[in-house]
Amino acid sequence: MNITLIILGIISIFYDFIITFLNPGTFWDIVVSFTHIWTALGAYLIFLGIYRIKTGHSFWSIWKKWIKITFISLASVGGIIAIINLIFILNPAIVSVNETAENVILLGGGIDKDGNLPKPVMDRVKLAAEYLNQHPETVCVVTGGTLKWLPYAEAPELKNQLVNKGVAPERILVEDQAKDTIQNFQFSCKMLSEYRGVSIQEILDMPTAVVTSSYHLRRSERLARRMGFSNIKGIGSACPVIYVPHSYVRESCAYVKLNLRILLTGEPKRLSGQTRQ
Repeated sequence: MNITLIILGIISIFYDFIITFLNPGTFWDIVVSFTHIWTALGAYLIFLGIYRIKTGHSFWSIWKKWIKITFISLASVGGIIAIINLIFILNPAIVSVNETAENVILLGGGIDKDGNLPKPVMDRVKLAAEYLNQHPETVCVVTGGTLKWLPYAEAPELKNQLVNKGVAPERILVEDQAKDTIQNFQFSCKMLSEYRGVSIQEILDMPTAVVTSSYHLRRSERLARRMGFSNIKGIGSACPVIYVPHSYVRESCAYVKLNLRILLTGEPKRLSGQTRQ
């Protein structure tokens, strides 16, 4: 058991290294990355293993009863919340290739320090291109701004990759200011309103497809509906196997954070339906 804990800790730390290697960022982007949760977990497991070897008993055994009860209660509540959120995450609304969406919103999902899109984002681009090439009247917004620690906006490269896959550039609107998913929808809706010369409310009522990774679909759809999109479904790209643990852990945390934000602040609110000036 002791050696197993140490081995699992080493694997967890190595997993952090792999994810970081696959998505090279700037120094500060790496420092603040969520991936280091795996290093923290690994360090804790190694500590437990070494502690058991040196003392001959578990760290758990020295805790007082009230601490154990508190820990078990919090862990149980956290586990139930995580499972409930995971059930929602695994059941998004999916658009059929035969359904025509008037607008497609392709969400950015990261860009490295050299301006290259990682494989999960390229998978989104591939699906978006396939759908757009099958529906030549559909307009696409590529959305993703410059994140705090990175030098490039995602949206221009998303457009470049769509064009490389046969999508006419005039069908692609570039929204390069959004910093998060809420702004993705907010700014994309405004851009579509201006492009089509209709009110924001009309955009909200149009059939719309959001393209993102499968694990991110449900949260994206929920945000979009809260902001007023009444007819939105998702096109989800499969998550590469190496990213599955990290992506779903991160998304579960993000979904809990969204629920707390809605509960405590009521945000995000519905977008204004005013006509473009």
